[in-house]
Amino acid sequence: MEVILKAPDWATHLLSDLHDWKQNPLPVAELVPFDLPDDAWFEYAWLDADGKPRPDPDGVPAKNPWWDYACRIVGPRWREHARVPASHVRSVRRLRGHRLDSDHLGSGRRIYTYSPAGADTPAPVMLIHDGKGFWHHGRCGALSDALFAAGEIPPVHLVFLQPEKRTVEYAFNPAHGAYVVEDVLPFVNDLVATSGEYLLLGASLGALAAADMALDRPGVFSAVGSLSGAFLMGPKDEPLDPFAGSEWLLGRIEAGAGRDLRWSFDCGTLEWLLPGHRRLYCALEAGNYDHRGVTSHSGHNWTTWRNALPGVLKYLLTG
Repeated sequence: MEVILKAPDWATHLLSDLHDWKQNPLPVAELVPFDLPDDAWFEYAWLDADGKPRPDPDGVPAKNPWWDYACRIVGPRWREHARVPASHVRSVRRLRGHRLDSDHLGSGRRIYTYSPAGADTPAPVMLIHDGKGFWHHGRCGALSDALFAAGEIPPVHLVFLQPEKRTVEYAFNPAHGAYVVEDVLPFVNDLVATSGEYLLLGASLGALAAADMALDRPGVFSAVGSLSGAFLMGPKDEPLDPFAGSEWLLGRIEAGAGRDLRWSFDCGTLEWLLPGHRRLYCALEAGNYDHRGVTSHSGHNWTTWRNALPGVLKYLLTG
C-alpha cells in the first residue's frame, strides 16, 4: 500500500510511528511517498513551526488516548481481532476497587480486581501493570468475559495495578516487586479463591517491570506477558533510556534465566522496539524457551495492544 502524505503549509516535520514520534521527527523537505503493508495501522501527526504537534486537517482521528492530535491510516486488510469487544460493551461483573497501604512504596496504592467467573471460583491470578489503561483502553473486563464465555480461557482473577510515579516504580525498582509480592498477593489471596498460580502482564515500561519482577523471584510466577516491552534498557544504564541501552532482558535470556516461565511477546513492526524484540525472539528460540513471539504491522499504541490481548490472554492462561 503506497502512502502519499501532503504536508499542510504550516507543517515543518512529520511525527509518526515510523519516526519514533517526537524522538526523530522527519523534516517535511525529506517527505516522500512510502509503502506500508496492506494490514497496517499507522498513526501520524504534524509538527508546526512553534514545535506544537497538530492533527492533519485532512486526516482521520486515531482516537489515541495519549495524543488527541494523532491521525490514522488503515490498510485495506487491517482488521480488529474478532474477540475485541466494541467500546460500548460493558463488563458482566463489577470492577472492585481497593486501597492498600505499603511500607515498600512509602504510601498506599489503588488496585482493582475483576473475576469473569466470580471471586469464589478457584483460579490463577493475573497481575496487570498500568491497570486503568488495560481496563479502559484494553477493554480487559468485557474481553475476558467474552473469552471465558466462549471457552477460550479458563477462570482467572485479574488484578489491575496502578502506579503513582510510573517511571520510578516500573524501571528496575525492587520496592515495586516487594510491594506486589508482599502486599498485593496476600491481600488478593484473602479476597478471592486462588489456585496458587500467578502471572504477570504489562505494556511498554509495565512489561519491563513484569519481566524484572518475575526474574528477581524465581518460582513465584509462572508466565509473563509483554506488549511492546521497553527492553532496550538495563538497570546500570545511566541515564535510563527507553530508546537505547544495554538490553538487560536479552542478556538474562542468553544467560539462561527464566526457563521456568512461559513468555509471551508482542511488538509492532512500526515501532523502534522491533529490532530488540527480534533479538529476543532469536535468543528464546535458541534457548528452547516456552515462548510466543508475535509481530503486527502497527505501532506503539493501545490499538496495537488491544488487538493483541486476546492472543496474549489465551496463551498465558492455556499455554
